[in-house]
Amino acid sequence: MLRRGYTRETSIRRDAKGRWYEGDTLLRHEKLTRSFAGWIDRAPDGRFCLSNDINWAYVDIEGPPYFVRGVHFDGDAVVLELSGDREAPLDPRTLRVGPDDGLWCDVRAGRVPARFTDHALHVLAKRRLHEDEEGPYFDLGSSRVRPPTVDDPMAGWDPSKGHVDSHRGG
Repeated sequence: MLRRGYTRETSIRRDAKGRWYEGDTLLRHEKLTRSFAGWIDRAPDGRFCLSNDINWAYVDIEGPPYFVRGVHFDGDAVVLELSGDREAPLDPRTLRVGPDDGLWCDVRAGRVPARFTDHALHVLAKRRLHEDEEGPYFDLGSSRVRPPTVDDPMAGWDPSKGHVDSHRGG
């Protein structure tokens, strides 16, 4: 809960290359920007925010909120290595291909999109991409996934997946 006179609005933003700014000033503090990169979540109204254990505030995000920088495997499970030093299990039902042929998925319990870097896609494809008479598919343990191509891989946030307050209990 906010105290009277305070707002969740900020001038913090991240550009499409992952650089953080306060207004027009580039933030150069590595630990702070790494923390910011791992705090991206959804606010109750669907806008992006930074959320830590204490509070949350709105931010502007250009490009993918998270980048899948690497992939490793735990048996049949695929574990995503995300920007901001996060890891998340891959939910294969959320895989999709954007108009630029980039591979996307949802992370943070389906609340936030992430785009695979070329390296992460290569690692995943090397171990899990196959082709049959219907075309390419990912073999993800118990399922074959053929990601659909979508016009806007950032669109489609579903409020039923929750938001920052619903995942902190208030």
